[in-house]
Amino acid sequence: MLIELLTAKYPGMRRWLTQRLCAVSMALVLLLFWLRLLVCAPHDYSSWVAVFSSLWWRLLVVWFFVCMLLHAWLGVRDVLRDYVPHLPSRGVIQALVDVTVLGNGLAVLWICFGMNV
Repeated sequence: MLIELLTAKYPGMRRWLTQRLCAVSMALVLLLFWLRLLVCAPHDYSSWVAVFSSLWWRLLVVWFFVCMLLHAWLGVRDVLRDYVPHLPSRGVIQALVDVTVLGNGLAVLWICFGMNV
Protein backbone atom coordinates (compact mmCIF):
# COMPACT_ATOMS: atom_id res chain seq x y z
CA MET A 1 0.00 0.00 0.00
CA LEU A 2 2.79 2.45 0.88
CA ILE A 3 4.60 1.72 -2.39
CA GLU A 4 1.41 2.48 -4.32
CA LEU A 5 1.10 5.84 -2.53
CA LEU A 6 4.65 6.79 -3.52
CA THR A 7 4.13 6.25 -7.25
CA ALA A 8 3.58 8.96 -9.84
CA LYS A 9 -0.15 8.53 -9.28
CA TYR A 10 0.17 10.53 -6.02
CA PRO A 11 3.01 13.04 -6.57
CA GLY A 12 2.34 15.05 -3.42
CA MET A 13 2.79 12.03 -1.18
CA ARG A 14 6.54 11.81 -1.81
CA ARG A 15 6.98 15.48 -0.91
CA TRP A 16 4.82 15.05 2.19
CA LEU A 17 6.78 11.97 3.30
CA THR A 18 10.12 13.67 2.60
CA GLN A 19 9.13 16.64 4.72
CA ARG A 20 8.00 14.41 7.60
CA LEU A 21 11.16 12.27 7.46
CA CYS A 22 13.25 15.45 7.51
CA ALA A 23 11.36 16.63 10.60
CA VAL A 24 11.91 13.33 12.41
CA SER A 25 15.58 13.34 11.44
CA MET A 26 16.02 16.89 12.74
CA ALA A 27 14.31 15.97 16.02
CA LEU A 28 16.67 13.02 16.50
CA VAL A 29 19.74 15.15 15.79
CA LEU A 30 18.52 17.79 18.27
CA LEU A 31 18.00 15.12 20.90
CA LEU A 32 21.53 13.83 20.31
CA PHE A 33 22.83 17.41 20.50
CA TRP A 34 21.19 18.00 23.90
CA LEU A 35 22.45 14.67 25.21
CA ARG A 36 25.97 15.50 24.04
CA LEU A 37 25.82 18.87 25.77
CA LEU A 38 24.63 17.22 28.98
CA VAL A 39 27.49 14.72 28.88
CA CYS A 40 30.28 17.09 27.77
CA ALA A 41 29.04 20.26 29.53
CA PRO A 42 31.32 22.71 27.70
CA HIS A 43 32.16 25.76 29.82
CA ASP A 44 34.73 27.66 27.76
CA TYR A 45 35.63 28.24 24.13
CA SER A 46 38.12 25.38 23.84
CA SER A 47 35.64 22.85 25.21
CA TRP A 48 32.96 24.08 22.75
CA VAL A 49 35.47 23.68 19.91
CA ALA A 50 36.25 20.17 21.15
CA VAL A 51 32.54 19.27 21.10
CA PHE A 52 32.11 20.32 17.47
CA SER A 53 35.52 19.43 16.02
CA SER A 54 35.04 15.72 15.36
CA LEU A 55 34.26 14.72 11.77
CA TRP A 56 31.18 12.66 12.66
CA TRP A 57 29.67 15.60 14.52
CA ARG A 58 30.30 17.98 11.63
CA LEU A 59 28.68 15.51 9.23
CA LEU A 60 25.71 15.26 11.58
CA VAL A 61 25.41 19.05 11.66
CA VAL A 62 25.52 19.17 7.86
CA TRP A 63 22.85 16.44 7.73
CA PHE A 64 20.68 18.46 10.13
CA PHE A 65 20.93 21.57 7.97
CA VAL A 66 20.34 19.65 4.72
CA CYS A 67 17.14 18.27 6.26
CA MET A 68 16.16 21.69 7.57
CA LEU A 69 16.73 23.40 4.22
CA LEU A 70 14.88 20.67 2.33
CA HIS A 71 12.02 20.84 4.84
CA ALA A 72 11.82 24.62 4.48
CA TRP A 73 12.10 24.54 0.69
CA LEU A 74 9.26 22.04 0.39
CA GLY A 75 7.09 24.03 2.80
CA VAL A 76 7.66 27.36 1.05
CA ARG A 77 7.10 25.71 -2.33
CA ASP A 78 3.73 24.36 -1.23
CA VAL A 79 2.70 27.68 0.31
CA LEU A 80 3.62 29.49 -2.89
CA ARG A 81 1.66 26.99 -4.98
CA ASP A 82 -1.37 27.49 -2.76
CA TYR A 83 -1.33 31.27 -2.29
CA VAL A 84 0.45 32.81 -5.30
CA PRO A 85 -1.65 32.02 -8.36
CA HIS A 86 0.24 34.35 -10.73
CA LEU A 87 2.84 32.05 -12.33
CA PRO A 88 5.52 34.66 -13.18
CA SER A 89 5.39 36.06 -9.63
CA ARG A 90 5.54 32.59 -8.15
CA GLY A 91 8.53 31.76 -10.34
CA VAL A 92 10.44 34.84 -9.22
CA ILE A 93 9.69 34.24 -5.55
CA GLN A 94 10.59 30.56 -5.88
CA ALA A 95 13.87 31.48 -7.59
CA LEU A 96 14.70 33.81 -4.68
CA VAL A 97 13.90 31.04 -2.22
CA ASP A 98 16.06 28.60 -4.21
CA VAL A 99 19.03 30.99 -4.19
CA THR A 100 18.59 31.61 -0.46
CA VAL A 101 18.42 27.88 0.34
CA LEU A 102 21.47 27.18 -1.82
CA GLY A 103 23.39 30.03 -0.21
CA ASN A 104 22.53 28.82 3.27
CA GLY A 105 23.59 25.29 2.37
CA LEU A 106 26.93 26.49 1.04
CA ALA A 107 27.43 28.62 4.16
CA VAL A 108 26.86 25.58 6.38
CA LEU A 109 29.39 23.57 4.36
CA TRP A 110 31.91 26.41 4.57
CA ILE A 111 31.42 26.80 8.32
CA CYS A 112 31.67 23.07 9.01
CA PHE A 113 34.53 22.19 6.67
CA GLY A 114 36.11 25.34 5.23
CA MET A 115 37.32 27.08 8.35
CA ASN A 116 40.26 25.92 10.44
CA VAL A 117 38.90 25.05 13.84
